[in-house]
Amino acid sequence: MAAAAAAAAVVEARAETEPVGPARALVDARVQALLIAAVRLAIAVAALALARVRGLEPGPTAGLFALGCGLLLVTLPASVTRRRGRRRLAEAEPLPPGAAPLPPRRALALAMYPSTIGLTVLTVIALWPQPPLAAFLAGILAGLGVMALVGVARLWAWERARGSRFYVDAKSEQVFEALR
Repeated sequence: MAAAAAAAAVVEARAETEPVGPARALVDARVQALLIAAVRLAIAVAALALARVRGLEPGPTAGLFALGCGLLLVTLPASVTRRRGRRRLAEAEPLPPGAAPLPPRRALALAMYPSTIGLTVLTVIALWPQPPLAAFLAGILAGLGVMALVGVARLWAWERARGSRFYVDAKSEQVFEALR
C-alpha cells in the first residue's frame, strides 16, 4: 500500500513539472525560421571562405556557390512539401491553454537536424579533398538560408493578416494559432 502511494506521488510530481500533450514541443515558427536562416547563412559564408583558403580561385568559387544556391532556389519552392506547409497553416488549430513555446536554442536545435547538420558535415568533409564541392554545398546551405528568410516573410504576412502567431508541434508538425 505504501509503495502504491509513493508511486502515485511520483506520478503526480512528474505531472506537475512535465508539460502534457502537444504543448511540450511547441516552437514559435517565425523565431525558429529566423534563427535557422541566420545559422545556415553564417555556415555558408564560412564554408565559402574556407574553400577559398583551400586554394579555389575566386571565379570558380563564386560560380559553384551561385550554382548550388540557384539550384536550390529554383527547385525548393515548387516542392510538394512547401505546398503542404501552406495548407497546414490554413488549417491551424487554436493554441491549447497553458501552452508555451520551447526556448529559442532548443527550437534552433530541432530545426538544424538533419538537413543543416548533415549538409554542414558533408561540406566540412569536402573541404580538404574537393574544395569545389565544398563551395557548391555552401551554396546549397545559403539557398536553404534564403528560403528560411522567405518563410519568415510569409509567416509574418500570414500572422499579420490573421492577427495571430503560429506555433508548430516539433514532434507531430501540427500547427497551432494563438490570437493576439
